[in-house]
Amino acid sequence: MAALALAVTSPGEPRARFAHLALVDATVSTALIVLLVTPAAQRGWHSLLGVGLRGVALTALVFPEVRAYLWLDLLGLLVGGVMLRRGFRTPLPEGYAELDDLERLYAFWGRLSRSPRLARLPLYDLLLFRHLVVRPRLPEGQHFGTRRGATTGATFTLLVFGSGVEGLLAHVLLERWNTAAAWIWTGLNGLGLLWLLAYGRALATRPVTVGRRRLYLRSGLHWTGSTPLANVEEAVPYDAERDAGAPCIAIDVKSNVTLRFAQPVRLYGVYLTEREVERVALHLDDPAAFLKALGR
Repeated sequence: MAALALAVTSPGEPRARFAHLALVDATVSTALIVLLVTPAAQRGWHSLLGVGLRGVALTALVFPEVRAYLWLDLLGLLVGGVMLRRGFRTPLPEGYAELDDLERLYAFWGRLSRSPRLARLPLYDLLLFRHLVVRPRLPEGQHFGTRRGATTGATFTLLVFGSGVEGLLAHVLLERWNTAAAWIWTGLNGLGLLWLLAYGRALATRPVTVGRRRLYLRSGLHWTGSTPLANVEEAVPYDAERDAGAPCIAIDVKSNVTLRFAQPVRLYGVYLTEREVERVALHLDDPAAFLKALGR
């Protein structure tokens, strides 16, 4: 603590020296604390190395003077290389090839991150914006639309028009104060409009699919999941009283089919949203054909 206080208050070269002492003191002390509070059966070099790397990174952020001495660029490349090696050596989940595209994306790239849930943020946007350029590759099987009777297109048109007019007026007003701020605002507004268009495109081009061995449940990219057909225990027409408590994945349309599963199914939603369901209500444009395809 004394070294940290001196590093903050001292000028010039002494500040850098005290910053070095603060780095060593904080890192070693924290490593010892972690070692003492960790049960003996769970102790390992991975946790101590993690503490050391965090100490180096934190000190480099607080004390710019020591950045040149820590070889941070090389250290970052080394750590990144180790994480990539460990990630690619991690086996993919069983049945990976039969998963839906979003599930495969999360499973493949999630191995390379210490926080797989946070890695979903850019991955979700990457797949979403891809719908503006190409149609998604659908799994083999019978495809069933989910958008008949939806008014989402009209709603999106109004949102895009209103947001465009509002963005133009905001740009004019902000430009009087700061030109850079006006263009930053306009860029963010344009990105939001593209996100809406991609979201709507995903809703229109991602049907529910009954494959040879697997059922793919989709509501655009608002909800995505898949399960083996053998896990579908019951598929019946939707009943408002009986199925009122079933989670609904229909977007802007009324549910007309309810599925019940023998084992819970994980559904991935927007960004970090996910849920496990034992039954689910959804909308099919042709519910009778869908139930026939499931053999019900």
